[in-house]
Formats: sequence, C-alpha cells, structure tokens
Amino acid sequence: KSAAEVLHSVGWVKLARDPLPVDGSTLAELRAAPYAPIFNGQSPGEAPLRHMGRHPAWAARFEAHFASALREEGMLACSDGSEKSVCDCYALRSLGLGADAAGGDPALAGRQPPHSDAPEPPGEGATWPLADADMPLSVMLGVMPNTGLWIFPAGCCGAECGGDAAGGDAAGGDAAGG
Repeated sequence: KSAAEVLHSVGWVKLARDPLPVDGSTLAELRAAPYAPIFNGQSPGEAPLRHMGRHPAWAARFEAHFASALREEGMLACSDGSEKSVCDCYALRSLGLGADAAGGDPALAGRQPPHSDAPEPPGEGATWPLADADMPLSVMLGVMPNTGLWIFPAGCCGAECGGDAAGGDAAGGDAAGG
C-alpha cells in the first residue's frame, strides 16, 4: 500500500525514508527559539506542560523537507487537483508527566503529555465530511534520540492515553496523521 492509502485506512503513517538530518547547530536553533505555553490538554490551574516555539532560521528548512517528503508520497494532492501547502512548522517541547498527572500509573509517569492537532469543527453550511484527500495533515518529527511518538488517530482522553493496549500506536521518525 502507498503511504497515502495507509494514512487513509488507519489514520497515520510512518514515512519510509531517511529522517531529516538535524545537526548540532539546528538543535541549538531549536533550543534557542522562544517558547510559549500552548492551549491543549491541561486542566484549569495546572502548570503548563506543553510549549511551542518557532524561528525562521529552522522553520523554513523543516517546512521544505516536509513538503518534499509528503509530495513524494502523494499526500499533498487534493481531490480537485490542487495541492495542500506546508506551513506553520513549530517545535513542541513538553515536560514529562509527574506521578500525579499520570494518575499514579507508572507506565505513564515521565511520558510526554498528549498533544492534539485537529481542525476546528466545520462551521454552518460547511461541506463535511471532507474527502480524505482534502483533510488537513499534521506531521511530527522526533529530534531527540529514541523519541517515541504516540499516535491516537481517533483522539485521546483519559485512560485511552495509556499506549498500545489502549488504542495508541508508537512511531518514530517522520509520522503524518490525518
């Protein structure tokens, strides 16, 4: 099956290609980017665990890499023949879940908190559902050694965030989700 077929059948795909080379200077640029707390997944009054940052020094390089990889896999093609654009590349930084945030589950303690990337629900009169080829994509790349990306194509809340047995799949490298 093609990467696009896998994506449309299970909700995510790991691209079979060499990973994006992230050298020491790029890592330094990623670490030096300004980071700010992001909105998703934290309870009111909880200290932010998720942050995102962006800097033109590296964002354009990542966007070009992702565009090339997705184009080669046929994943930017829309149903009307146009092409999706790759934009808004951010670095995500999150703190590991402490024992309390992990609900006392030692398997979750230290794991990164869930991060959600989903389009806003359609507005009044919007065509929905969109054709598979027209759905927005999210692409994630782990840049730290041995990074595992837990993928929940049907969403993640509560006990569902516990890993394989609870509906999540682990992927490393370039992963795209629809």
